[in-house]
Amino acid sequence: MRILSIQTRRAMGGIARSSGVMLLGTGLLFAVYANAAAADTSNGHADKAQSGDQAKPVDKSQKTGKSQKNSQSDDSGGNKSTGNNNGGSAKKGDQSAAPDQTELSGPFSYDKLIDQAKALAKKDYQAPAKVPQFLTKLSPDQLSQISFKRDDALWHDQKLPFQVMFYHPGSYYEHAVTIHVIKDGKTTTVQFDKNDFNYPNDDLKKKVPDDLGYAGLKLLHTLGDPKKMDEVVSFLGASYFRALGADEHYGLSARGLAINTGNTQKGEEFPNFTQFWLVDPGDKSKDMTLYALLDSPSVTGAYKFVITPGQATHTHVEETLFTRKDIAKLGIAPLTSMFTWGENSLARINDYRPEAHDSDGMLISSANGEWLWRPLVNPQKLWMNQFDANNVRGFGLMQRDRNFDDYQDLNYEYEKRPNAWVTPDGDWGKGHLELVEIPSDSEVNDNISLYWVPQEPVKAGQRLHFAYDIKWSSDLAVPKSLGHAIATRVGMAAVAPGQQKNQVRVVIDFVGGELSKLTDANSVQPKVNATRDVTLNNIQAVRNPHTGGWRLSFLVPTSALDKPLELRAYLADANGGGLTETWSYLLATP
Repeated sequence: MRILSIQTRRAMGGIARSSGVMLLGTGLLFAVYANAAAADTSNGHADKAQSGDQAKPVDKSQKTGKSQKNSQSDDSGGNKSTGNNNGGSAKKGDQSAAPDQTELSGPFSYDKLIDQAKALAKKDYQAPAKVPQFLTKLSPDQLSQISFKRDDALWHDQKLPFQVMFYHPGSYYEHAVTIHVIKDGKTTTVQFDKNDFNYPNDDLKKKVPDDLGYAGLKLLHTLGDPKKMDEVVSFLGASYFRALGADEHYGLSARGLAINTGNTQKGEEFPNFTQFWLVDPGDKSKDMTLYALLDSPSVTGAYKFVITPGQATHTHVEETLFTRKDIAKLGIAPLTSMFTWGENSLARINDYRPEAHDSDGMLISSANGEWLWRPLVNPQKLWMNQFDANNVRGFGLMQRDRNFDDYQDLNYEYEKRPNAWVTPDGDWGKGHLELVEIPSDSEVNDNISLYWVPQEPVKAGQRLHFAYDIKWSSDLAVPKSLGHAIATRVGMAAVAPGQQKNQVRVVIDFVGGELSKLTDANSVQPKVNATRDVTLNNIQAVRNPHTGGWRLSFLVPTSALDKPLELRAYLADANGGGLTETWSYLLATP
């Protein structure tokens, strides 16, 4: 065991250098669109050349299916009628999500969708038409009583490897989207049919217009059990989507784009996916391709998604954007999650459960080979922290606590929430990652967001292109040769027994890599530093026989926490070589 007391002065380097912006006020929660109604730029990217609405905060139980966390798909869910569109306008039975859309002509291609997005960007933005008011007045619980019939799923009767079910508009889902099918180069439009839904009563069904349209869609495929069609991906609300690997339950979400997240003056802009094109997968395909058109006051976009279900499900995303306006902050590959409390929470909500979160940390793989782990917090004030991410190799929001005992929650089963790991295609150039953590006293609200921001200003009239893969799974992402943090614990302590508790003790458990093979006290060295002159006491690294790894701990005087303190730590071998990822943390006053 090595015990040290040092005065730290070293500045942060690499991606561990973060720029923190802590804004006053606790009233900002992510304006989250629910994503399950019933179940549940830089170099190489810029060349010359919500939403339409500001979303309202909503009960995230609708997004994560809090009432039915245990099911991967609901019991709602064929044989959809389609109108021959061939690139023309939708038939009368369909409601277009955007009133002024340049339609495709001839056989569909991604290049033609790009042209459509480019043409749309030259027109004034028009907000999507809202569905009838009696539907928007439905509560989330009332909307959940309207369920799609599984036997009416698209491609159900054809026994294709993929099937598609649709969401009913209402409550917070105020807009319908247009959904097309592509087969043999021809495009047809899926007609809305209210007979495909179970309604709680006939009076409500009679009031629903025959041409209402759908709010979104969910994709079904086999996961684990080859005889069972499980929900794999869901697209619902603004540009939100989320996916599942085998034996997982919905948790965090991704978005097509983030615009001005955390703007407390003008609010965040939430772009909408307004149209979808589903490629008929045939009877042997192992992946599914769909396209989407995105629209908002500031930008339009053409998106291509290739979805590959499995033990880990991959959603490959390609996007081509056209800006209508200057954009102060453009967030690429945004992820949205929830963290209410965990083992690192100094002040927890009075609850019998040890933890409650969909994700417990941010992970970054930098271009220089460093891996950085940042445990999430539920701060007292809005925190927005930036991390250098030039040509970032990967990033994500992860759920590392994977045991029931971590949560003791039979209903929500947080241990089964997927990680979302983003791997860029090629180099994205100069930019930074921004982690947003919002104060929250309820686990029904999403309060965490992560996205990549290009360094170069985004101006009106630009064309931008990005591509990346999102892996939805319980995989760690960190190389097996590297140790990783499995727990961060924070609590009040005294330097010596009987003294005043005027210190904060930080305890980090590392496992993996070479750590299990190292037993000698001198074979592992604790490395800790801070961003400003602070005396850290009792720095030590000891072997933890219960985990097979090593525990790093130290004390921080509360007198040093007049403002949040940025900390950085890792374990090194006897020669100073790194044994673990870098642990990064922003410690605030208890």
